[in-house]
Amino acid sequence: MKQFISNIVFGRGNKMSGAIAFGVVALIALGCTCAKNLDLGNLGKDNSNTTKTSSNTPFGDGPSNSSKSTSKSDASKAEVPADDELQAMTKETLLDFDRAIQKSDFNEFYSHVAKEWQKQTTADKMKDTFQGFIDKGITIKDIGSMSADFSPAPSIGREVGFKTLMIQGKYSTSPMLTKFELNYIANGKEWKLSKIVVDTTERNF
Repeated sequence: MKQFISNIVFGRGNKMSGAIAFGVVALIALGCTCAKNLDLGNLGKDNSNTTKTSSNTPFGDGPSNSSKSTSKSDASKAEVPADDELQAMTKETLLDFDRAIQKSDFNEFYSHVAKEWQKQTTADKMKDTFQGFIDKGITIKDIGSMSADFSPAPSIGREVGFKTLMIQGKYSTSPMLTKFELNYIANGKEWKLSKIVVDTTERNF
């Protein structure tokens, strides 16, 4: 059965007073491409009547038990982390998200996302957004023993006026690949997640 894990959109919005707005798109493909779509103004509300047939993007930087990098990049200088740090950041974020799903509790996950995102939502609203994934028992815990294959190479870009660390790639999980797209923005010298996409719809042949 095809499954999508998470889409959280980091983009412009006209329902917020500031220049930044964070929206969410939560997707679950159960043999189809139906999707639940939430804009920021409806975050945490019932969205059962809103659907679309396309996937989109999204958020988060998390803590964890994965190996630590011996050196740290300076996000305030828009430095691209070395490979060991990229591997650790990616695994931390995705396993932190997975723990939130398994525990039905997004408080820890919320504490690690960019402060700009925290201003726009709450841990409870995040949980409401991903309740479908919680109900289905979706997990990506198998990435814990794997290294990510980054493609294209992680780089610095710009989204909504912010210099953004963009990381894309996959883990060779089976039977379905775990593909991801993560964006981070600088909070001081630290990279903090502003977007997360996890896609487990592609079979690993």
